[in-house]
Amino acid sequence: MKSSLLVLLSILFIQATTSKRKEVYICNSPNGKRFHYTESCEGLQNCTYKIEKITLREAQKAGKTRCGYER
Repeated sequence: MKSSLLVLLSILFIQATTSKRKEVYICNSPNGKRFHYTESCEGLQNCTYKIEKITLREAQKAGKTRCGYER
């Protein structure tokens, strides 16, 4: 019984973590090339444009790649 509960909790944790990663942050500038998993990422500190939250899929369709600080 305990092992079943542990497996269930593990699955729920993985799903929660994965769903959080479906939204990312971008600097909405003409030259912005990266997406960031957290709004407080070091890579967004110099953004002088609006920081926007979009889906990971939208960011990838726009040609954005993951920020190097988050690798």
